[in-house]
Amino acid sequence: MAAVIATLCYPVHGQHSGRIKEPTSTPAVQEASQHITYDSLAVRRNEMITEEARIKSRLDEARKAYAENTPDKGNIATKIIELEKSLYDIRNSLDSLIARMTVMEQQQGYSLPILNTGYITSDTGSTMLVDNNYFRDNLTQSDYRQLLDAQNAETKVSVMVQTIQQNYAHLASLVNEYGKASKGPYADSLYSAIKTIQAENIHLASELGTEWSKVFDTKVYAYNYILDKNNETELLILQEEQMNNLRLLETEIRGEYMYDALAVYALQKLFLTKYETRLADLANLTEAADSLGSLIPPTSHINDFFVPSLNTEERIFYDFIDAQIIKPSRYTSSSQIKTVEIFPRGSMYRILLGAYTKPQPVSIFRSVYPLFREVKADKKNYYYTGGYATFEEATAAAARLKKAGFRNPRVVAWHNSIYDPAPGTGDTPVTGTRPNTKIRYRVEINGAGESLSGAVRDVIFTQAAGKEISRITSPDTGEPLFVVGAFNNKALAEALVNGIGAIDPTLTLRVVEIK
Repeated sequence: MAAVIATLCYPVHGQHSGRIKEPTSTPAVQEASQHITYDSLAVRRNEMITEEARIKSRLDEARKAYAENTPDKGNIATKIIELEKSLYDIRNSLDSLIARMTVMEQQQGYSLPILNTGYITSDTGSTMLVDNNYFRDNLTQSDYRQLLDAQNAETKVSVMVQTIQQNYAHLASLVNEYGKASKGPYADSLYSAIKTIQAENIHLASELGTEWSKVFDTKVYAYNYILDKNNETELLILQEEQMNNLRLLETEIRGEYMYDALAVYALQKLFLTKYETRLADLANLTEAADSLGSLIPPTSHINDFFVPSLNTEERIFYDFIDAQIIKPSRYTSSSQIKTVEIFPRGSMYRILLGAYTKPQPVSIFRSVYPLFREVKADKKNYYYTGGYATFEEATAAAARLKKAGFRNPRVVAWHNSIYDPAPGTGDTPVTGTRPNTKIRYRVEINGAGESLSGAVRDVIFTQAAGKEISRITSPDTGEPLFVVGAFNNKALAEALVNGIGAIDPTLTLRVVEIK
């Protein structure tokens, strides 16, 4: 789908799908060689897709074998790491190949493969929206050159968008698998792959934000200039209103998704497509207008761009272990006692056996296992045993140790690496999130009957991209009630009410405050 959006500014003619732009100065032999080159890349792409599926199948089998406690887990873990590297490498190579083919498609008009949606044909000839005398005549030579550069730059942007989306799908799969993994080489290999892909996507998202901003700003400036020059006041006012609404939407979604740049791209692309369609109609560029109108807008598959955040933090594999009396003692000297491990996240409960000015001989700890030692800022030596996930488990273990002869075993804890000397007393640090008391808003639509009209839905998709539309029964009238939201910004909700009201004054609309 990403590639569909990436070609929004490059007209696509359904009724002329068989036409390929004829080169004006390339001999027939060279043209044939170009087709052979493209075709060979297409063959290689299909081979790589097959190879990717084969490696993925082998990797799934290896992961299943590892999870089933198959003998020789060490070799299986090594094989998993090798297969993951092979899969990552071939996906990178496939992305590069597709990027190269995309450039050829934009330059030469070859058929453009679209993941999961079949095939369409791209034609970048004289019918391209800005490649005509209307724009040449209405812009200065410098501005027109910049507009063409912005148009051409969309090829690079499209590749970045598609790569981010593909990486995200792979990342989501790895994060899910990592959440199920137990401690060991397999978990470590998964996390290594997660770090690599996430770092690449963060870099790509930053680059996307920079490159797309240049394209968007250049195009909006040029289009606004043309409208102003030709005294198209009414259309210019409409575009300014929609631009204000776009800025509200951008503020609304910022920080809500994993990659702000990807979400902003979708909103701005939708805005530009509608703007360019109006300009094409205004300039009587019929083929360009038809092409732009036939494309799938980002709002029809907004989840491809509004991707939720994934937890890519490294998991902490806690060493939970019950305190036991083991005879003979596992320790013969104090040097064998490990330093207590303090985890950066989560909670760990242990049992404090005592705090001493000097290190103690292991004999005083009555053969308890395991033992941990820590020297705190007060220079005392603290000795602990056990490791528990909950306060209740640690309390029960402390009671057993007291019966075994320990004078004052006491439960202590670390919460996100912060020491808590008295957990369970009400002073334990809160590690969860605070309840969300932020005021939000929704738009209620009454009087639409059983369904919203296409015109009303178009306003919602344009002015509230990504917002959910729900149908419920009005508690007051028993009639269908449509709800759009929720909105963080009241001004955005009010702008939607105004937009819908202008399209259908018969509807009853209101903004409702929610928490």
